[in-house]
Amino acid sequence: MKKIRIWLAVLILVLSFQTVVMAAKDTSSDALNKPAIGSVFATSKATIRLIWIPTKNAQKYEIYRSTRKKKGFECIGTTKKTSFVDKKGTPLTTYYYKIRAVRTNPATGKTEYSPYSITMKKKMRKIVKTTAYAGDSLMVGLLNYGKITDNHKQKVFAKVGISTSAYYESDLLTQLLDYNPDRLFIMLGVNDIAGNPSEKQMDQMIQYYRAILKSCVKKNPDMEIFVLGVSPVGKNSTVNLNTINYYNRKMERQIVPLKNVYYYDLCLELAGEDGYLKPEYVASDGLHWTSKTYDTVLKAMKEMVKEY
Repeated sequence: MKKIRIWLAVLILVLSFQTVVMAAKDTSSDALNKPAIGSVFATSKATIRLIWIPTKNAQKYEIYRSTRKKKGFECIGTTKKTSFVDKKGTPLTTYYYKIRAVRTNPATGKTEYSPYSITMKKKMRKIVKTTAYAGDSLMVGLLNYGKITDNHKQKVFAKVGISTSAYYESDLLTQLLDYNPDRLFIMLGVNDIAGNPSEKQMDQMIQYYRAILKSCVKKNPDMEIFVLGVSPVGKNSTVNLNTINYYNRKMERQIVPLKNVYYYDLCLELAGEDGYLKPEYVASDGLHWTSKTYDTVLKAMKEMVKEY
């Protein structure tokens, strides 16, 4: 009887040990995976926002930052969410970020960490104090409709009928560079396109456009530049809509690689299902804008600068 009790005790111990081993195996096989950072945005408030994909079984995440790619990382915060806003950086500084998931192992009570995510970088923006608007008659309309008032914080550098090459060679560019804004919105090209330019002529237009943008970046490497695609037109306009669309795609491909340059297609805001300007946005000549159009475009401008 005594031997039976001893063997029973041994059996219980063996089974208990196997249970612990199996639990340990289950826990180890459920180890935290490396988090995947989805996006890093620089915001107009001089902060940087990170977003990542949830990691299974993670209880929180640690966010690390450095000014160097491979060393010098320090934990700048923890969160249970899958996003984090870095509010304590220095404007115009490029930061490298990585994160890792953390949990307490339910079987052992020990803290476990996932591998670090890949490292992603972003330059922190500064708070914009001066804004410029450059272009042709559509930008002049900002003043004509009273949407923009020239002052020390914002100025319009535009002229009715001006072409891209003429702008590059004009005093307007000189004045724009002297103003040296923190942010620039620019839209040129509709006067060039009015003559249905050839492929070669379009390439020349874009070369002048690139030269204007490069001049701005050379003057101020930290200038934020937003290029607005040539606006769609009304059905009664003599400017060909297909030519506008072709030029916009061609121009976008060649100017976006430039430093600090961002492109925005106004068709997203202004075009109807047929691709033409919506009726409420078309002035009598089919080319220019109504007052309501400017309200829509300015609202879009405000949104596009929030983060990128």
